[in-house]
Order: sequence, then C-alpha cells, then structure tokens
Amino acid sequence: MDRGREDEIRARLAEIAGGRPGVPERQLLVRLIRSFLAKAPDGVDRLGELLRGGDREALRDHAHGLRGAAANLGAGALARILAEVEDAAQDGLLPDPDLTLGRLAAELALVLGVLERLAGELR
Repeated sequence: MDRGREDEIRARLAEIAGGRPGVPERQLLVRLIRSFLAKAPDGVDRLGELLRGGDREALRDHAHGLRGAAANLGAGALARILAEVEDAAQDGLLPDPDLTLGRLAAELALVLGVLERLAGELR
C-alpha cells in the first residue's frame, strides 16, 4: 500500500468533512466515495475510446471532468495523469493510448482500493 496516496486522500476528506465528522458528514463522504467508485472505471473506459477515436476536444473535456473528480477526493497522482491528457489534447496532441491507459488503470486501481477501505471505515 502507498501510504502517501492514502494520507493525501484522508487529508482531502478531512477538509471536506472536518476533523471529527459526525454522522451526516460521514454519510456525505461515503456518498462521494461511492459515486466515484461507480463512475470512475467507466469514465476511464470512455477516455480510452476518445484517445483511440481522435476527438481531441471531447478528450480534453472528458479528461477535465475526471481530473476534477479525482482531485476533489484527493487522488492527486490520478488527477495529474488526467491533467497531462487534458493538456495534450488542449495542445492538439493525442497521448499514446496504450501507455496512457496503462498508467491510468494502474493508478485508478490503487485509488479505488484506498477509497473502498475508507468507505468501510466511514460506515
């Protein structure tokens, strides 16, 4: 386990809910986490379609949305990879799909594991 990744996510969740979240704040955090867990894998799949399809504008917009969702939960490394994709598309470039999706899949798997654990703690 990457302790830095978990610490970063925990710090962001504490910013959202406060240092000692009550029941309503904990429920909010679980909803945010569950939403990300449900949507992020499909979002990355869609990003792959856009990478392979060559629509740079749609790629930029989709990467931007995913980046925001990742950053909102403190998944900084994932957000940085998505920012690279967004920036490349903004510059009229298409990143290598296989390399990019490999990096995203690896990071997403780590983030999802951390978020699953934290959602269990918050329940």
